[in-house]
Amino acid sequence: MNVLEVRGLTKAFGATPVLDALDLDLAEGEVLSILGPSGCGKSTLLRLVAGLERPNAGSIRLLGRLVAGDGVHVPPEARHVNMVFQDYALWPHMRVDRIIGYGLRARRQPEPLIRETVGELLSMLRIQHLAQRYPAELSGGQQQRVAIARALATDPDLLLLDEPLSNLDVQLRQDMRQELASLFQRLGTTALYVTHDPVEACTLAQRIIVLRAGRVVEQGTPEALFAQPGSAWVARLAGFDGDLPATLTVMNGRLGEVRIAEHSLGVRLPATPLAPGQAVRLFVDPAAIRLQPATEPGWNRLPGTVLQAHFEGRHWRLVVDCDGARLTLVAPSRAVIGERITLHVPVEETLAFAAES
Repeated sequence: MNVLEVRGLTKAFGATPVLDALDLDLAEGEVLSILGPSGCGKSTLLRLVAGLERPNAGSIRLLGRLVAGDGVHVPPEARHVNMVFQDYALWPHMRVDRIIGYGLRARRQPEPLIRETVGELLSMLRIQHLAQRYPAELSGGQQQRVAIARALATDPDLLLLDEPLSNLDVQLRQDMRQELASLFQRLGTTALYVTHDPVEACTLAQRIIVLRAGRVVEQGTPEALFAQPGSAWVARLAGFDGDLPATLTVMNGRLGEVRIAEHSLGVRLPATPLAPGQAVRLFVDPAAIRLQPATEPGWNRLPGTVLQAHFEGRHWRLVVDCDGARLTLVAPSRAVIGERITLHVPVEETLAFAAES
C-alpha cells in the first residue's frame, strides 16, 4: 500500500510557479529522495505534504485518506506526519528528553510510556548522555540526532526530512549519512528526503526523483539513474563532466562512435534516438579518466594540454584543453600547466546526448 499519493500537485507564490502538476507515490517502508538544485520546489513539496502550505491545484493522500485538494485541507497535527527541518527547530528552553517526548505529551500518552519511548530513542541515537542538556549546549550533529528522535517518537506514518545534513561539516555529514541509512533500514521508516547532494540521495534512498523547476525530469533507483542518466542536465547532476562538442559517426544500438576534432571515441548513447552526422555533447565521469603515456598503444585516447591543476586533499583535479574543448579529470599526481598529456576515456564511463538537449 502507498503511504503517500500525490497527483497534479501545483503551487505558486503570487505569479511565481514553484510546483507544476507533480505526481509521485511512496510505498510503505520506502525512502524516496527528492533531488534537485535550490529553488526547484523540493522544500515546498515537503511543506505541502506536511500541511504547512495549501496547494493551488492537485491532491495529496496519506494512507488513502485525502488530506489536501478538492476543498479539503487537513491541518498538520491531524496528518500523523513528522518533519525534520534544515535548522532542526529545537525549542531552546527545553532539555533534550523533554523535546523528544513533547509529541507524546501533546497526545496525552501515559508518562511511563513516554519515559520508555524517550529512553529507547536516546539509546538508539547514542545521545543518552545529552538527555539533560539544552539545545545551545549541543553540537550540530547532536542537535540533528535530537530532531530525528523527536520526529520518530510518535511513530509517524511518514517522516519528512528537509536537507537535515546541510549544516554539518564534511566529515560529520558523511558519518550521519551512514547512520541515517542504517537507522531507516532497521526501523523500516517511510521517508521523503529532500537534498541537493547526489551522494546523500544515493546513500539514503531506494528511489530518487529529480526535480527541476517544479517538474519531475527523471526518476529511478540510484544505480539506474546515475549509471545511465537520461539527459545532459541530469548527467551533470550525477557528476559527469566535459560537455565536449562532437559529431556522431557510428551507431550500434546503445553504443556509438563520435568525432572530436581529429579524434574518434567510442561512447554510450541515450535511449532517445540519434542519427549519424548529428551534433552531440559528450560527458565523461572525471574519476574514470586515466593518464596514459603518448607512446602506449590503445583505443579511446584523447590528447590535450593541461590548463589547471588543483589539489583536493587526496588527488589532483586537472582541467585539460582537448582541441578547444575542456575536460576535467581526477588524477593521482600533479601535472605541469602547459604539459601535453594523453587521456584514456573508458567507453562505459561516457555519455553522448543530442547537442540541443
